[in-house]
Amino acid sequence: MKITSDDWQLIANPNALTAKRKVLETTILQQLEERGINYQIHFADGAGHGIQTAERLCREGHRHLIVVGGDGSINEVVNGIYRSGVNPEDVYLAIIPLGTGNDFCRTLGYPEAKNAVDFLMEHDFQPTDVGVVTSMNGEESVAKRYFINIAGFAFDAAVINETVNGKPKFFPSAVYLLKLVKVLFKYKATPVTITTDDEEYKQEMFTIAVGNAQYNGNGMRQVPMANPSDGAFDIVSIRKLPAIKVVANVKKLFAGDHITMEEVHTIRSKSLKISSPEPLLGEVEGEMLATGNYHIAMAPGRLNVLGNFVEKK
Repeated sequence: MKITSDDWQLIANPNALTAKRKVLETTILQQLEERGINYQIHFADGAGHGIQTAERLCREGHRHLIVVGGDGSINEVVNGIYRSGVNPEDVYLAIIPLGTGNDFCRTLGYPEAKNAVDFLMEHDFQPTDVGVVTSMNGEESVAKRYFINIAGFAFDAAVINETVNGKPKFFPSAVYLLKLVKVLFKYKATPVTITTDDEEYKQEMFTIAVGNAQYNGNGMRQVPMANPSDGAFDIVSIRKLPAIKVVANVKKLFAGDHITMEEVHTIRSKSLKISSPEPLLGEVEGEMLATGNYHIAMAPGRLNVLGNFVEKK
């Protein structure tokens, strides 16, 4: 199916857009109209409003959505789709990457926003996996969150927790890196058990990434082997290591070469459990999870997401 074949519902987060809103209003919308793409725009102007908007649109019968924003906006729309109760395999999702990191879009080959409409015209939709994290208190489920990119735990989540209440309008990438360094030198590794159908792995963990796609943290290729359409997660865990060694290997993290380090352990599984005797923070696409132990699985059904995923070595 090509993007010109139906009416599209644009869901935009004006808080995520900030200065980029002008790009949306003067460039993106004009390009959509010039290429004959029919659309209606909906502004989701607060936390959780993207979920509510996507859920409402799906229940009203719409199945063709375009997210205008970054990873958090995409996450909200994905959660709205699944919470609506419609068959996700009937839903088609495209993206205009106007966020800060746009990490999910990196895996799917999206260009910068000003060229995104041309990209939408040139590429098609592919069935794409979606994960679901259930936060557990003992045997009781306390919250559930869907994700399409990466679920991060321990240090990854501690950095997000440091930034989540103060996302800046200016130089957000630089601020993120400053927060990362701040957390790095005070963070203590946590005892964690990762359990899959085939393996149980116990270590004092520095960080854990459960990857459906490859990038997070504004361009870090943390799970370089992840394929968003292969029906399984790739899990990259890094055991306790000195902060200075993290700093020394940041270049490897951006290139995806860190998986060769002796502290790194990789697992592949369709589901897993992450547990710890201590409180363990978790996040998905920059959204904090309810704290607890975690059960992670593939969500039923796959979304049709426009992109051009090419496996990289």
